[in-house]
Amino acid sequence: MANIIILGVKVPFTSGGQEVLVRDLMREIKQRGHKVDLIEMPFAVWPKEKILNQAAYWRTLDFDKLGGEKVDLVICTKFPTYYAKHPKKSIWLVHQHRMVYDLYGGRYTDFSDDPRDEALRDMLKSGDEKVINEANYISGISQNVVTRLNNYNNIQAEVLYPPLPLGGQYKQGTQEDYILSVGRLCSIKRVDLMIKSMPIVHKHIKLKIVGTADEQGVMDYYQNEIAKHHLQDRIEFLDRVSNEDLIDLYSNSLAVYYAPFNEDYGYVTLEAMASAKPVITANDSGGVLEFIKDNENGLILEPTTDSIGHGTNRLVEDKEFAKKLGTNGYNWVKDAGLDSSGWDKVLKGLLSPLGN
Repeated sequence: MANIIILGVKVPFTSGGQEVLVRDLMREIKQRGHKVDLIEMPFAVWPKEKILNQAAYWRTLDFDKLGGEKVDLVICTKFPTYYAKHPKKSIWLVHQHRMVYDLYGGRYTDFSDDPRDEALRDMLKSGDEKVINEANYISGISQNVVTRLNNYNNIQAEVLYPPLPLGGQYKQGTQEDYILSVGRLCSIKRVDLMIKSMPIVHKHIKLKIVGTADEQGVMDYYQNEIAKHHLQDRIEFLDRVSNEDLIDLYSNSLAVYYAPFNEDYGYVTLEAMASAKPVITANDSGGVLEFIKDNENGLILEPTTDSIGHGTNRLVEDKEFAKKLGTNGYNWVKDAGLDSSGWDKVLKGLLSPLGN
C-alpha cells in the first residue's frame, strides 16, 4: 500500500472535466488498496502577470511528508501542479497554460506580441520544460495534449485516455427532436455556433443545453442571439443536471453537438458515443477528432453557422443515417475499452514510479 497525493487546481465557481477526472482517479486508486488524498489550490487566469506567482507557490511546497506520513507518490494534473517537487512524481497532463501555447495570438488569449507578454511566455515555457522533465513518468489525457507538449516543449509523453465517467451506465434510447449540448458555457466551447445555426435547422428541432456559465457576459450574449433570431421556444438552458437526467438526455437526443476549439479531450464525445448518438463537431476541435470520423460516427463540419445548420439537417432529415452513425460510435467505444476496464492501463502508467 502506498500513500499517494493527487494535485489539482480549482477555478472557483466552475466545474468541468478536471473535477470528474480527479474524482474518478481517486476512486480507482482507493479500489487498488492505496491511501490517496487530493490537494487543490485556486487558480486565477487574470491578471496574467500573477501566473508566475502561482507556479512559484506550487514550487515552494514540500510534499515529501504530510500529516505525519511519508508521501510515496504525487500525481500532477494540469498547470501549475507539475511545479511541485517530489522524488517520485507522475504527470497525467490535462493541459498546460494554453494561452501561451496553442491559443497564443488568437481570439481566446490576452497574450500578444507585446515584449512584456513575450518575456512572460518565455519564462513559463522554460519553467514548464524544467519541471515536467523532472517527473518519473509523463503522460497526457489525449494525443492532442501529448502532441502539444512535444511540439512546444520537445517532451515525449504517453497517451492515457480517461475512461468514461459513468462507466457502463449509459444507455440507448429514442430519437427525440432535440440536439443536446453539454459542457461549460464559455467562448472557447463555441455553443454560440449551434445557437446561431438554429434558424437554419428545421423548426421542430430544439436545442437543449446542459452546463453553467463560467465566463462573464456569456449568458447575455447567448440570450441576445436567441432574441435576435426569435428562438426562445426552441432553446432550453438546463444548468447542471443529475447523472440520471444526463444519461436520459444523451440517450433520447437525436444528436450531440460538441465543437469546442482545439479541445484537450472532451468527455462529451465519448459519452455521446456510449449513448449511440452521432456527434456534430468541427474540423478544428482538436481531441474530439481522435474519436469522431466524418460520416462514420459523426459529422465533422466547418466551424460556421451555415455548415453546422445544414449538417444538422442531414441528421434531422435522415434519422436512419443518424442512427447508423450512433451505432458505429457505440461499437467503437465498446471495442476501445474506454469503459471502467480502461483504468487498468491508466493506473499501470501513473503508479509506475512506485516500482511495483
